Amino acid sequence: MANKKFFRSIPVKGFPLYWILLIYLIAGYFYPVIGFLAVICMIAPVAFAVKKGRWWCGNACPRGSFYDKVLARYSPHRPIPAFVRQKGFRIFMVMFIFTMFGIQMYRAWGDWDAMGRVFWTIILITTIVGITLSFIYAPRTWCSFCPMGTLSSWVTPRSGNLPEKYKRIFVNERCTTKCKLCSAVCPMQLKPFESRGNTEGFLHDDCIKCGRCTVGCPLKVPEMRQR
Repeated sequence: MANKKFFRSIPVKGFPLYWILLIYLIAGYFYPVIGFLAVICMIAPVAFAVKKGRWWCGNACPRGSFYDKVLARYSPHRPIPAFVRQKGFRIFMVMFIFTMFGIQMYRAWGDWDAMGRVFWTIILITTIVGITLSFIYAPRTWCSFCPMGTLSSWVTPRSGNLPEKYKRIFVNERCTTKCKLCSAVCPMQLKPFESRGNTEGFLHDDCIKCGRCTVGCPLKVPEMRQR
């Protein structure tokens, strides 16, 4: 796949947050109460999404950093299966994960170590699933139906009701829509070029505001900005 090499060549800026994930998994194994720190990565994505969309997923998520900075080097970058993006499947995943979480927390209630272990186990299992999917499809396959990412997409600002300082991608008329390199380098495999000329910008609920498309375009047409 020609776009795979190009995708790999794009540097991912920022601190390697995946070390937080690795330290969490190792420390949590020996000290289960550390598992409660997962609450941060459960609440923060949704809280940020209200004003910034899925910004957390593309800029502050430790697991997302692991996908982008480590697994992207080895993933085949195949198309993400369409069914995992479908509303029904994503609702199912939200209900399944939270049901399993609720059952396990009910059984562990009152024992701080046991409750912390529940959080830790969920992070471990979903990380293993995400890694496996990265080697089969693309690095951010899990992010396409991650329960917290799904909840974040549900509260992401919509057209006509955008916060004043809401940043998103704008694609102007200089885009020919022929090369589609902005889509080729998008970790979520979205299509920013389809918003060409749209005065409100690219408002896809699953845009993680990573800005990779602004770097991948040879003409530097896409811009990440406010209005």
